[in-house]
Amino acid sequence: MKDFIEIIKKRRSYYNLSEDVDLTNEEIKYLVEDVMNITPSHMNSETTRIVLLFDDKSKDFWTRVNETFDKSINKEKFHGFYHAKGTALFFIDMNEIWDQEINMASYRDYFETWGHHSAAMLQLNLWQALRDEEIGASIQHYNPVIDEWVKEFYDLPEHWELVAQMPFGKIEEEPEAKDKKSIEEKLLVIE
Repeated sequence: MKDFIEIIKKRRSYYNLSEDVDLTNEEIKYLVEDVMNITPSHMNSETTRIVLLFDDKSKDFWTRVNETFDKSINKEKFHGFYHAKGTALFFIDMNEIWDQEINMASYRDYFETWGHHSAAMLQLNLWQALRDEEIGASIQHYNPVIDEWVKEFYDLPEHWELVAQMPFGKIEEEPEAKDKKSIEEKLLVIE
């Protein structure tokens, strides 16, 4: 358990990234596959999809994102995103969600929320797995502004809803410590 807690403690939002990771693209792909296969999802539905971009494909993605925002992304963050080894794009397959809404009508109002929960679990598990391999990452949300061109450019199904972007790469600098709220504000114990 202590090893797992240490992995969680090491996971931070890393923005200063480079391409120089110790794993090959193929090894990272296998890591992503493993994480996808072992991460739980609501009712074992596996509604999350990932598009994995490496090297120049990742650079091209971040160039297009920055252009979409009239080159207004924070320069230091953009530098790290652009120079990262890769980017994982997270989607929810809404066809799967809509099928669940039809097939299990009594839960209709909850499947989309549960789909987001499933996507979030996969994001966190991948983030931690990458960090355990000395690869830093962060979660970004440039959607929905980029949704239309992302689906068109990568020829993705219309029913895939983009929910997050995760640039990842070699950690070039540790982030500063962040202030945290007191545990008493966040945890209620009833015995």
